[in-house]
Amino acid sequence: MSEFRQDPITGRWAIVAEGRAARPNEYARLPRSPTPPDCPFCAGNESRTPPEVSAYRTAGTPANGPGWSVRTIPNKFPTLAPDARSPESPRGGGNRRPGAGHHEVVIVSPSHAGLLAELATGQVREVFRMVRERLRSLSREPGIRSTVAFENSGPESGGTLFHPHLQVVALPEIPPTLADELAGAGRYAHRHGGVCAFEAEVAREREETVRMVVDSPKIVAYAPFASGHPYEMRLVPVRHAPSWAEATDSEVERLAELVPRLLRAVRDRLPDVSYNLISRGVPPTAPEARSYHWHVDLVPRAVRPDGFEVGSGIPVNPVPPEVAAEELRERLDHSVEVGPGRPDP
Repeated sequence: MSEFRQDPITGRWAIVAEGRAARPNEYARLPRSPTPPDCPFCAGNESRTPPEVSAYRTAGTPANGPGWSVRTIPNKFPTLAPDARSPESPRGGGNRRPGAGHHEVVIVSPSHAGLLAELATGQVREVFRMVRERLRSLSREPGIRSTVAFENSGPESGGTLFHPHLQVVALPEIPPTLADELAGAGRYAHRHGGVCAFEAEVAREREETVRMVVDSPKIVAYAPFASGHPYEMRLVPVRHAPSWAEATDSEVERLAELVPRLLRAVRDRLPDVSYNLISRGVPPTAPEARSYHWHVDLVPRAVRPDGFEVGSGIPVNPVPPEVAAEELRERLDHSVEVGPGRPDP
């Protein structure tokens, strides 16, 4: 049985069609890549990358050498670059402009095998602190209107290197997905006297409970009502802010505890599945900052889009989010502690 579902913020549609695609136990396991001797992200191979922008390293160790725990470099093959030049336009129109912006890589660990799901909370906390640091810095660059932080993990995610890393892109434009969220959040705030659309959605999910995966005081995680992907989750901080750049230390800590646990739950259901981890944001000084509420989307890439999805622009999800949330709750590692001796709810 199929059902159209509309996202309550953006208005975009998805189709939930249970049983349409292959069952999760039919997804093939993907072999892990051995460590190549010349991996540019491994400790000792720093000369193979552009000079580092920032790094957390042992005191006394020189830049662009071993001794770091998390390292940020400019992307060697950037989507956008600060020195982009204006293309020649034979038509002389205004439909071309320089691909100016910033694109950086946050290398998660000196070790080749340190997947986020397998790292200790302390290491993930350092990674997420670095993401916050780079978002803060890039958001202050002249002309920057939005940021996207993301991880591509696995061949179906668009990733090309196995060594775990996140990426941060700062744009002089508002990309379409973020524009839809901003427009929806603005409409909701206008209709409801300034109430945040994302906070209203969290309140609904808490009340209905069936799609909630983790409900905690600082960050909640749930399967969105109009999920376009099987086992998709959204992590939303309770405190209002327009970007990960504005996250508090305690929110970064909580995110570092939650993300690996949720990834392990997903991988327990879909072994070695590819995924994307995505967070959009706007600078705190942007006009849209008042109504926008940052969040992190965890999107497993368990099924490929077919011709209907590409042609219609409507994703088809074979796993209802209510089912996904229940299965993920069952798989969470409840032995993990949150704070000093306090078990996670």
